[in-house]
Amino acid sequence: MTGNLPSSARLLPAVFALAICALLGNCIDSAQPVLTDAHPILGDRLRFALYALREGAAHDPITASFVWRNDRYVLTSGNDEGFGDITIHPFEGQDLLVQSIRDRLPAEYAIARKLAAGVYLVVPIDETDADASTRRRFCGAEKRLSCHVTVRAAIIAFARATASKQHPDGGLAVLLADQ
Repeated sequence: MTGNLPSSARLLPAVFALAICALLGNCIDSAQPVLTDAHPILGDRLRFALYALREGAAHDPITASFVWRNDRYVLTSGNDEGFGDITIHPFEGQDLLVQSIRDRLPAEYAIARKLAAGVYLVVPIDETDADASTRRRFCGAEKRLSCHVTVRAAIIAFARATASKQHPDGGLAVLLADQ
């Protein structure tokens, strides 16, 4: 299915929303947010410049702003790009887990790999990065467009597999100074 999509459609700049996972498949998602222990680890207000990475360059810059409310970063601008609210969680080393939360859609997951202060490479967590036994254990035997997870252990297992692979495409998120 992905071979029929032009590269620009496969790598839309919806970095944190991860809406592209719905088109591509192979990404993990959950009916409800699984990561429920979020804190404002990047501050109370976030403003990002977001870019799609393809063909060795950054493309399609957009900005998105978030404010911390209760248990998540709530989107305050950028919603025309298909974004939703997010939670950000420490992972391993300087990597972060990003959980995208949108009304009436599954929660989706990505790794944000810190490249420099305030600069992150964001890639969707891809079930195909994991071995067959991990996929069977957490996704089941039935093949669907994406792997539906229900527990934190599944997100961690798939995130470790994705983190161990090279992903030249994805998104670049640059944290901007608050104005």
